[in-house]
Amino acid sequence: MRRMWLGETVLDHPSAFRSGLLLLIVLLLLSNGWFAYSRALSLANQYAHRAVSSLEQHFDGIDGFIDIIHADAVSELKQGDGGQDQQAVLSWLRNAPGQGFYALDARPTLASGLQPGNLTGLGQAAALDAAARHEMAVVLGLTPMMQMAYQHLGEQGVDWVYYVSARQFIYLYPFTPATSYHYSANTPQGQFWRLAEPAVNPRGQRVITPVYIDQAGKGPMLTISQPLWVAGQFRGVLCMDVGLNTLNQLLRQLDAPAGSLYLLNRQNQVVATSDDHPLPQENLQLLPVMPTYAASPTAHVRVYALGDSGMRVLQYLPNYWLALEVARGCAPGVVAAVLLWLALLLLTRTWQFNRELRRLSEHDALTGALNHRAFQSLLAQLYQDYQTQGTVFALVMVDLDHFKKVNDSHGHAVGDTVLKVLVRLALRLLRNEDRVARLGGEEFVLVLPATDLPDAMKAAVRLRLQLEKLHWSKLGLPEPVTASMGCAVVLPDDRHAGDVLKRADDAMYRAKQEGRNRVCLHWQGPTAQGN
Repeated sequence: MRRMWLGETVLDHPSAFRSGLLLLIVLLLLSNGWFAYSRALSLANQYAHRAVSSLEQHFDGIDGFIDIIHADAVSELKQGDGGQDQQAVLSWLRNAPGQGFYALDARPTLASGLQPGNLTGLGQAAALDAAARHEMAVVLGLTPMMQMAYQHLGEQGVDWVYYVSARQFIYLYPFTPATSYHYSANTPQGQFWRLAEPAVNPRGQRVITPVYIDQAGKGPMLTISQPLWVAGQFRGVLCMDVGLNTLNQLLRQLDAPAGSLYLLNRQNQVVATSDDHPLPQENLQLLPVMPTYAASPTAHVRVYALGDSGMRVLQYLPNYWLALEVARGCAPGVVAAVLLWLALLLLTRTWQFNRELRRLSEHDALTGALNHRAFQSLLAQLYQDYQTQGTVFALVMVDLDHFKKVNDSHGHAVGDTVLKVLVRLALRLLRNEDRVARLGGEEFVLVLPATDLPDAMKAAVRLRLQLEKLHWSKLGLPEPVTASMGCAVVLPDDRHAGDVLKRADDAMYRAKQEGRNRVCLHWQGPTAQGN
């Protein structure tokens, strides 16, 4: 009847139908075009965020080692004596004939078995006073940490780790002979020193230098410099040199949807790029950090902050690419308008069919619990709500004890029944807003919105006790089925939603290790378990 009524209406009012269809096509084109435009910018934004995150992790790893070495150096300069081993190594300092600098070119071996880097400085080795030798001995004592930093960060582009002293010497790791590089009168003119001096940097903040060419032949690089102050006195600078080739690789290892990324420093230099295209306009380097894309006649541009380093990542999206995306997005709208009358007939069935597909795509076929994809989506939403509204949530990892033994001894049919019973029991005991998800095998997670750690513990203990009390003998099981559980709640220090799941998983494994059939918590305090 509906199809007949629609046909009669079209035949009676052809002009109105054509006008309505034309208007509908225009609206579909506009809406699809806007959707395609927004989606293209969203994909580009996600790509840029991944690149920024990769760079931030890269620099965080470098900063972490600088923090450790800096703390050790300050502590030893305050009260350490440098050790007899290091003092003995200093006896190898020599001046080359006719040279006004000394060096540790003999490469003695420390008592630890490590070979130090090279220590060079201005003046005569024999004329060094006790204070200078004390500082040199302390710096030589940093060799194990410098070696560890170089080994861990070498693949991340760190070519040199070194300390430059206000007493006119430098300790450079790894070793390079003084003929390749040594401390000279020009050393304090380097940006790594000038930007760290008290006159320029009175607060002793960590700085990143402009790009320069390495004097020892390792190509273009920049330096991360940390001023070192002891008892209110400027003693020197701890530095790590980062090669630009690695930064280029970090930007190029991600698959870019379109456009280019440019890493800029405080001096507005292009440090690294995601491709070989030069920056189209020089004035783009002067742009500040932007919360959204800025449109111009030729491109869309956005600038992202790289942590608190003062560096920025500029994304350049050509407008022709966006135009192609919009055109591609509009094409389905035209087809949809032509076939609209068919869609009207099938709308109800399609909606019901799609709802069932959505349910199947979000739930585990065996147990009815949320599947892994749906759980990740829910977890991301809860974490976003926590960040924006402060609403806490808790996760309880549940792993059935000796489940493989159940499958092996009684068959997979019994094992499947055990899994379904667990999910039904959990849903019966939990609140309406709580969810149960299956991560795989016999591993499940309870998602508890607006729940703190004590309440999560109570819910987990209640489930554990009820599970053990069920009449498992009806399934032919000689012993009760038990589970080990781990509880964790979202914390202010969490940087990702997955951090909560990791802590809950760790707590669950601790429950396994402590004898199974128990509930353990993960919190910032003494460990706890619940029976």
